Amino acid sequence: MSEVLITGFGAFAESEDNPSGRIATRLDGWNGDGVRIHGLVLPVRSGTVGRLLAAAIERVHPDVVIVTGVTPNRSEVAIERIGINVLDFPIADIDGVTPIDEPIVAGAPSAYFSTLPVKAILAGWQRRNIPAYVSNSAGTYVCNQTFYLARHLTEGKPLIAGLVHIPLPTPTLDLLQLEEAVRTAAVIAATHRGADLRLGAGTTS
Repeated sequence: MSEVLITGFGAFAESEDNPSGRIATRLDGWNGDGVRIHGLVLPVRSGTVGRLLAAAIERVHPDVVIVTGVTPNRSEVAIERIGINVLDFPIADIDGVTPIDEPIVAGAPSAYFSTLPVKAILAGWQRRNIPAYVSNSAGTYVCNQTFYLARHLTEGKPLIAGLVHIPLPTPTLDLLQLEEAVRTAAVIAATHRGADLRLGAGTTS
């Protein structure tokens, strides 16, 4: 049985009902395809996400960590390729914190690539007709921070980690489909073996 830790976020700014947190809660305890999911809702609080994430990893001992967050300005599910070591918040977190050009971890690498099978997950979404793409920018807000910390905490360890960004639910991509996208990512990440797929998904900008 592969253990997968999925994190989502609670309310922030104008998003009082954060779908990433709802999905993490709904998937908590899901068991199928040789995978067991542990869901965790994190506060949109820059000062505590690292400690809470580290405690969850220590408690669950997962094989896979998938951070999820919402991006209101996107219309498709995105698998993020890279997290960068920068805090530069466009809006305050729930404590009113708005760092500018600060490192997430001082002295740590400038960036970490996702260790999830990014292209295999994209292909799985495509087979299920879930609108999705590979993103090369996770932003500089708490989602990117948590992604970076997940990779920092798992670097050199036998587990993989990355970030899935979801849009707000719409009539064409509702909460059940977004939940399916996250669950699909969890199963593929936990069961994919060997090198990632060679699947074109680059961009010109």
